[in-house]
Amino acid sequence: MSFDHKAFAFDWQAFQSEMLPWFKQALEADDCKKFQAFVARNLDDCRNPYEGEPLEEDWEETVDVTDVQQLADYALTKFYEPSDSHGLSDAWMELDESLAPEIKHALLGRAIEGFDPGRQGAYFLSPAEAKQSADLLQSVADREIREYARFLAQTAGEGRGVYVTF
Repeated sequence: MSFDHKAFAFDWQAFQSEMLPWFKQALEADDCKKFQAFVARNLDDCRNPYEGEPLEEDWEETVDVTDVQQLADYALTKFYEPSDSHGLSDAWMELDESLAPEIKHALLGRAIEGFDPGRQGAYFLSPAEAKQSADLLQSVADREIREYARFLAQTAGEGRGVYVTF
């Protein structure tokens, strides 16, 4: 199994106010309708999380509307651009096993319990957490990790968080 580390600049403040208050509860309740309604209300702002293409009016015909993880994945795209990943890509596989736990946490962030659309991990960093992670990662010798640290610092400086997925 290949792990492709993808990281996206993420509108943490909008997510925190518009979706986070009901996000975990909807996942726990397997409430597909809540996510479908959110996408319908925000159709112009949501995208296909895999291709990055804007959603069409008939978007529900292309997804499993009984899979709350997939619907949450689509809804989440309101807060990031799926075609603009700044992650470590497949370099993650080589790095993962050799990283200290605090470095690994800085590269990933924190999970939201119950959310894992790709079934390989999904993590978030608030702007403050992205800044802390950037500060920690800037001292790592690996060039790719330092480039990622620059992305985190830039994103945090813009007041945005980060969404990491595999």
